Amino acid sequence: MPAKKTATIDINLVPKDPFFETLLGRGLKWALSAGRYIVMFTELIVVLSFVTRFYLDRQVTDLNRDLFQKEAVIKSFGDFEVRLRDVQERLSQYQQIEQEENIVDTFPALAEVIPTGIKLDELVIYVDKIAIKGTVISQKSLNVLINNLQISPKFHNVSVSTIESDGTQASGFVFQLTASTKEEVTQKVVPTGNKK
Repeated sequence: MPAKKTATIDINLVPKDPFFETLLGRGLKWALSAGRYIVMFTELIVVLSFVTRFYLDRQVTDLNRDLFQKEAVIKSFGDFEVRLRDVQERLSQYQQIEQEENIVDTFPALAEVIPTGIKLDELVIYVDKIAIKGTVISQKSLNVLINNLQISPKFHNVSVSTIESDGTQASGFVFQLTASTKEEVTQKVVPTGNKK
């Protein structure tokens, strides 16, 4: 007898919910199935950031330790730097004074040219000039001073900037003048022309 063919019958006792056939239902079904992957991916990112935080904290700690060590070294050189700058300042002043022997030579030269009757209120000696502010009793003494400065080989380009009467009741004049202590060398340029 021929064998009977049995038919397979699938019986689904769970009825299909019509909600999952709607647009909202299909979206919810997709979110539930894909959502677990999104949650797993998010958890992976959180764990990676947690591990990275430990690594970065260690780097920050190492950098801060190195920074404090280098700061201590720099602070230890602070006093040395102050002393070095002080020595450099003194050295530059010494070199400047050494190069400006002209200033020291100016005092005796001034003592030779200043006549009696002149009171110096202010004397400023620069590298290449002097500036004098003072009072004089008579016009004659001022003329002698100016003439002496012009005649002296130590002073050049004498320029009187101010002569005023003294504001007090005493007779006299207040004056200001400058004179160069180094002679300015000017060269005359002679044009050379080719004569044909």
